[in-house]
Amino acid sequence: MRIHRETVLQVCQQIQSQVRNKKNVVYIPSCNADISINESIHHVDNSGNIITIVENNTSNKITLRKNSKLGQVHSTTDFVLRDSNDFDEEPNEILQVNTLTVDEITTLRREELNAYYFNLEHLNETEKNEILKLLMQNFKVFSKSYQTLGCTDAITPEFKLLHNFPIQTKPYPIPKIAHDFAKQEIQKLLEAGIIEPSTSNYSFPIIFVKKKSDSKELKFRMVVDYRLLNSVTESFKICLPKIADILHEISGKKWYSVLDLKSAFFQIKLKNSDKQKLAFCSELGNFQPTRLPFGSKNSTSYFHLLISKCLDDLKGPNIQFFLDDIIIAANSISEMNTRLQLVFDRLAKFNLTLDPNKIHICKTNITYLGFNISANGYAPSEDNIQKVTKFPVPQNLKQVQSYLGMMNYFRHLIFNYAEVVEPIVNLTRKGTPFVWSENCQYAFNVMQEIILNRPTIKNYDESKPLFLTTDASKVALCAILLQKDGENFYPIEFFSKQLSPSERNYPSIRRKLFAIFMGIKHFREYLYGRHFYLLTDAKSLTYHMNLDKQPDIVKRWLLYLQDFSYNIDHIKGCDNPADFLSRMQIEDVEVNNLFHMGDQLSHSNIKLCQSMDSCTSEIIKRIEEKDSKTCQKYFIDSYTGLLMFKIKSGTDQVLNKIYIPKNLVRDCLLVAHAPHFGVQKTYDFIKIKYFWPVMYADVKDVCENCCSCMQNKPKRKTITHSIPKHHLAPGEFLAIDIVGKLPRLVDNQNYILTIVDHYSRYLEAIPIPNTTSNTIIRHLNYYFSRFCLPKYILSDNATYFKTDEIVNFYESLRIEHRKSSIYYPKSNGLLERNHRVLKESVSSISQNVHDWSTSLLLFKLHYNDSKHDVTQYTPAELFFGRRVNIPIHSYDDPKYVEDFSTYLYKVQKQLKEFNENVKVNEDNYLKNMINALRVVREKNYS
Repeated sequence: MRIHRETVLQVCQQIQSQVRNKKNVVYIPSCNADISINESIHHVDNSGNIITIVENNTSNKITLRKNSKLGQVHSTTDFVLRDSNDFDEEPNEILQVNTLTVDEITTLRREELNAYYFNLEHLNETEKNEILKLLMQNFKVFSKSYQTLGCTDAITPEFKLLHNFPIQTKPYPIPKIAHDFAKQEIQKLLEAGIIEPSTSNYSFPIIFVKKKSDSKELKFRMVVDYRLLNSVTESFKICLPKIADILHEISGKKWYSVLDLKSAFFQIKLKNSDKQKLAFCSELGNFQPTRLPFGSKNSTSYFHLLISKCLDDLKGPNIQFFLDDIIIAANSISEMNTRLQLVFDRLAKFNLTLDPNKIHICKTNITYLGFNISANGYAPSEDNIQKVTKFPVPQNLKQVQSYLGMMNYFRHLIFNYAEVVEPIVNLTRKGTPFVWSENCQYAFNVMQEIILNRPTIKNYDESKPLFLTTDASKVALCAILLQKDGENFYPIEFFSKQLSPSERNYPSIRRKLFAIFMGIKHFREYLYGRHFYLLTDAKSLTYHMNLDKQPDIVKRWLLYLQDFSYNIDHIKGCDNPADFLSRMQIEDVEVNNLFHMGDQLSHSNIKLCQSMDSCTSEIIKRIEEKDSKTCQKYFIDSYTGLLMFKIKSGTDQVLNKIYIPKNLVRDCLLVAHAPHFGVQKTYDFIKIKYFWPVMYADVKDVCENCCSCMQNKPKRKTITHSIPKHHLAPGEFLAIDIVGKLPRLVDNQNYILTIVDHYSRYLEAIPIPNTTSNTIIRHLNYYFSRFCLPKYILSDNATYFKTDEIVNFYESLRIEHRKSSIYYPKSNGLLERNHRVLKESVSSISQNVHDWSTSLLLFKLHYNDSKHDVTQYTPAELFFGRRVNIPIHSYDDPKYVEDFSTYLYKVQKQLKEFNENVKVNEDNYLKNMINALRVVREKNYS
């Protein structure tokens, strides 16, 4: 017989004839270092055999030969045996196991308790004194040490094993860093009577786990590894309460308190017969618990049974518990005092004690079971938000399962959870290879974004009517349980479910009925026996009820729905939040890095690349050798150490520009082309600060071969029309219009309100959810608060620009409203041209159709700093009197002002020069367009 390494095996041994007729025998094993066999009492079967357990202590296979002698068998008459009845049970009463009397323990609890254990600084002085007095009066329910720990036999745990063969395992070595802690901990437990020395045949190893601690001092938790014992222990199953139900019951109150029992399991006494089964071993000796230990299979069930027995009749909308965590809610301090006293009295009756360092009293916002609870509802706690947002991208199936297990804890808070995580869930299906695709990464980022936004759910109010809205897509279905606060809906809970392959084949109207069926089934505990309103955007119920031949599955759904009382309210799809949830793709954009261009164009990196490039390094070498003939146009900047190039502008002004080496040309081009503008504007961005040979040709090559530009900018023939002259100052004459309807964003934005200043061409583009008068007025006020009131506003003849509210709004501000010609967009051509550029650029920047609002920010920044074809100035120059910083110029030195009067004089002079040049440039542009049009006509006639 072969025994594999580190395994335990049952072995049948034949005994000698002299003891074969005995009913019971005592087995004494032989000494063998390689195998372990325990001394034990055995029953002899009819064949004269006994069964014992052999453990292989080595890491190799061991072969037991036939007729090998493994030990000796003796008659039980040779030994004095004690019957199990000789072990008397301890009296069934609530008292301490240690040697201290009840009075001594009470005195110790009073002495241990100090007022500074309780953090009450958030209360005013009156409330603080009132609460503190209550806590100090109830000193009997607090313990700081093991010696004063509560103890009860109100319930009696029982550990039934599948067999009676003793199990022993080797002790684990104690880490050196935890050795002192182990000695102290075992000594404290011995003094408190929580453990005692043991001679049991059972023994299990202990391990030490690091505790979380705010201090630098390392703290550990001693845990017994009962995994082997748990595998042979009969289960004692009990139903734990649903966390979501607890949160729904308790949230929405003004004041909260959370109580935590001190070493909760250690407050339950064990039967004498079970102590030996739970014995543990260590380098410091063998011990056995006298109280319920942590880590054993049924400890959680027995403790929940105790706390339920203690507090069940107090449980309700103001008092809830989950294992050793008790939460109390109230709407006033006096009410909180009353409920705290009720709980304290009940704990004292059962001799259970709390940890004063872990309780939180009278807070308006409190963390419980991983959620932040307040009067507004409940949301994920800050710690859990950090865990989700810092969770690394899964690299294998096990990490995917861990991630989904963590996220399932919050699924009832998340819109359309099943559809959002579908790409990640697909990785867990049998036979699916692990490939982390872009869709998986997108879903991963979306979930982090949702949790980061703290989804909050309000508590259920029985006095208010219930509303259920449902919808289904081809991937998943979702349902939302709602209530009304005035005219506004707020969610109670979300439900979503991925559709199976067969369910995805349902026709659309049947999927919607299935969503209704599953939604009502999921929220049955709320809806059964109550009248509610079913909000749906499809007449699926009516359609299926009127069918002559209903499919069997539809019959079952309709039969189930007959148990409920509801009214069906038909709503439009755009007004159905469930419709939005089942179709939307949540915005996923890293906005923190929106304007970040990397460090490629930092001065330090450019200097390094210049020294490594053969061309620039040669120029630098000649400059250092003072070769003035070949390096007249080059010099080394004394401040940055960069190689610079001197070039004359049109006004004979010498401009100094940074010489870009070849290996940085591509990076510079990509940064300048980020908004996907054309050749000239991209070239203008670069030439302000940088230079390299054949720069224009490189810019042209990049812009003309950009895949995004080719996809989103169809080639058009140039259309020429007259450009009107504008002599009004910046901000006096605005043109407004609306772009959309666009793909919906996570915050329900569907349109863009565009506002252009006619003089400077300065553009403002604002995402808006709809085109109602109130929305337009609100965002116009936002614009006016930043840039002042105009005198004239030009818009088209859309109905949303001609409502009574808009007209009254303009009249109240003395703004003259002008309208463009009907069916002639060119009469507002400035905005129409901007719309084309905006759509092309944003489409090229956006990674997907639902992140256009973030791309819009990048577009606005670059557009307002790009030179306009007509004015030959940037909109920002004419509007603000200066250029703005864009990412490609982010490494420039800051600009300083000598004094305000000088600066003001320069700005006024510059603006006067701008104004004169703009008039000339507009005239020149108009003449050039007319000449171009004349040439085209002459060619057509010829």
